[in-house]
Amino acid sequence: MDENLKVLLTVQSIDMRFDEVRREKQETPQEIERLKEDLDLLKNAMEQGLSALEELKEGRRKVERELEEIELKLKKSKSRLDEVKSNREYQAVLKEIEELKGLTFQKEEVVIKWMEEIEIQEKECADNNIRWRESQREFKNKEKDFSQRMRELDREVESINEKRIQLSQKTDKDLLRRYIGLRTHLGGRVVAPVVNAVCEGCHLGIPPQQYNELIKGDSVQTCPHCNRIIYWGDDSRTEGL
Repeated sequence: MDENLKVLLTVQSIDMRFDEVRREKQETPQEIERLKEDLDLLKNAMEQGLSALEELKEGRRKVERELEEIELKLKKSKSRLDEVKSNREYQAVLKEIEELKGLTFQKEEVVIKWMEEIEIQEKECADNNIRWRESQREFKNKEKDFSQRMRELDREVESINEKRIQLSQKTDKDLLRRYIGLRTHLGGRVVAPVVNAVCEGCHLGIPPQQYNELIKGDSVQTCPHCNRIIYWGDDSRTEGL
């Protein structure tokens, strides 16, 4: 295999790693943002739950105040029984007492219902609070991990960039420009092996005469279909490149 092509294959492996690092560096902040959005949604749910709980408690307090007023009226009505002078008035007070007792029972039933709903809502709020705290800890841990990973990627970029510069200086300038142009146009792998007379870049067959030239390995060839730079992929000397 042509020595310039060997170096170019190493340059390509570096560039493809660059692509992977760039994608990861783009996806990491997006992942952090998604986690932050999930955390904000959970916080909103917790706040809404607390607000609903306070509304329930206020509703219970309102009914309890109404119940106190009814009990006060009931107490006054009972005290009037000793003051009435006619049977008709006595029966009227008794009727009023019975109505107030019925109303008291209804209000007490409402209070019990409010208390049951409050208990359910308090349980939900407690669960939300636990989930919020756990999610907050998880977010901080992941944020720390992501920050560390970003620093690792930055160091890797710096290292492989230095290696690429050194390799680029050893590569034929025209071949390197051609390679860069292909990467700009096609992206990804632009130096592709030919295996069993098929270009692994576009998966189309190479003409027999050109395939024979590839086997000789004394010239740089281009795929007639996709214009990628190609080499003989069955050559054991290319393993690991």
